[in-house]
Amino acid sequence: MSHKLTVVSAAVATLLTSYYYYQLKDSRIRAQLPLDIETWRYPGRSYEAEERIWNVFGPILARHGLLSWPWSGHSSLKTPDDEYPRPNGYNELFDESSSIKLVNLKNWFYWNPLNRAIRTKEGQDVVCRVIVVKGEGVNALNSLRRISTGLNSLVSRNHALPMLREFSFQDIVCGIFPMSGSSFGELFGPNSHDRCEASVGDTLDLFIQAFEALAFIHEKRVAHRDAFFHNYLVQWDPESLKHQHVRLTRPRLYLIDFETALCFPEDSLYDDCTCTGLPFGDIDDYALPTPPGVAEGKPYNAFYLDFWQLCYHLAFLQTGIPELDELLLGLVNMGTAAAALDALSERLGLIPPIQLHVQPMYREVVNGHTFYPRRP
Repeated sequence: MSHKLTVVSAAVATLLTSYYYYQLKDSRIRAQLPLDIETWRYPGRSYEAEERIWNVFGPILARHGLLSWPWSGHSSLKTPDDEYPRPNGYNELFDESSSIKLVNLKNWFYWNPLNRAIRTKEGQDVVCRVIVVKGEGVNALNSLRRISTGLNSLVSRNHALPMLREFSFQDIVCGIFPMSGSSFGELFGPNSHDRCEASVGDTLDLFIQAFEALAFIHEKRVAHRDAFFHNYLVQWDPESLKHQHVRLTRPRLYLIDFETALCFPEDSLYDDCTCTGLPFGDIDDYALPTPPGVAEGKPYNAFYLDFWQLCYHLAFLQTGIPELDELLLGLVNMGTAAAALDALSERLGLIPPIQLHVQPMYREVVNGHTFYPRRP
């Protein structure tokens, strides 16, 4: 009997030792990681500071069968084995003859280190996003759970990338998302002409999808609050002008970066979904345009802010068709993404596609504002 007790005691002691060892190890790892979202986004004035965070976080990724892509310089990561990523349906290549695009497939560029290119143990390449740190980011997490998981993630009108899974480490919560194409910001705007060959038709098709994306999340009572065109990814570059024909297929657009999102009760009335304040930061460091009243701290409809943000840059587009240009200028007056989606779709349905197969042009000023706002 005493021998059995000794064996049991030894087993319990081993388990406790192992438990406290990993607790201590995890505590040491957590102590080296940022204490808030902002510090993770801007950990220092060097890429080495960004890399240090993910190197520390590496053992936590490994527990979940995940391996970080290695750093390749500046804000760029490269595939672990220098091979092309596996196809996933969200990131495709239209022009395989382009050496630049082939090289870019093996590289992944990030805006800030909250995002990381990751390879799963099955060999699939995905993106890991830090969503919550010490309770900050819960609104974003709840929004993503509502929009990007379950039945909603299967709806064709939903343009948010699905959250394939989430995992946590102490007070940190991360989401795993499919790796998709390049930013819409690279395909649209006055500065895109030297690197983009998307036609007016290509561009307007993407904006229609963007309005559809907003209409869907608003229907589900989620407001994005940073819905400018640069927060969308494009499955592949359409490049109709390069190939000199109207595209028979169109790339899909994906809405990303729900960091500033608000998740209202699902039975809320549309007009009751209001908030106050800027989406992030304060008036001194928020460089993006805002509709009247937002910067002054007045209550505003969160869904209207999304709609206004998307309309802001679209108004600068000139298509060469006066009636269509007039519609784009006044689109913001329609008030909702759903109304704009219907109006724009109806108008484009009356225009032969060949008329939209032209180079986009841009107004220099709209209502006293420039495409790229200048800070005072």
